[in-house]
Amino acid sequence: YYLVPSATTAAAGESAALDVLAQLMGSGSNSYLYRALVVDKPLAVSANASYSSISLDPTQFAISASPKPGVSFAEVEQAVDGVIANVAQNPIRAEDLERVKTQLIAEAIYAQDNQAVLARWYGGALTTGLSIEDIRSWPDRIRAVTAEQVRAVAQKWLEKKRSVTGYLIKDTAATKREEKRS
Repeated sequence: YYLVPSATTAAAGESAALDVLAQLMGSGSNSYLYRALVVDKPLAVSANASYSSISLDPTQFAISASPKPGVSFAEVEQAVDGVIANVAQNPIRAEDLERVKTQLIAEAIYAQDNQAVLARWYGGALTTGLSIEDIRSWPDRIRAVTAEQVRAVAQKWLEKKRSVTGYLIKDTAATKREEKRS
């Protein structure tokens, strides 16, 4: 997890750029993390990124990956760090940027068919200091995000010193106790 600004606390344009960065890095089989960790150098069985923009205070940019059997956490973490460094230091391809912006906007359009989702969006936004106009103008802010803005938020906010890393490790003793019960 990386501590990053929410839509409420972010400077102008940063929250939308973080939304695009999360989609670019970790949403789907064409994302940078998935391609690097699952396809190109098969270290993991899954890799994702997400950004929780609706929050009163700073929020989290989450990156997760599940190592393949026999692959160490350190190897996966090093590969994740490499993907972050690549995004922060190299130009983002225009077609990748347009693809993820289109995906984000399309997901938002389809989600509007669900009344519960709309209630969560509006309720969350209004309780964190955002306005109805902030919600309605979100697609325009996503469309306006540039490759340089995405690179800038990656450089600024995805620094090791702003992160915490955790590992979920199987408790073999508990597993053995459960097997004995069966």
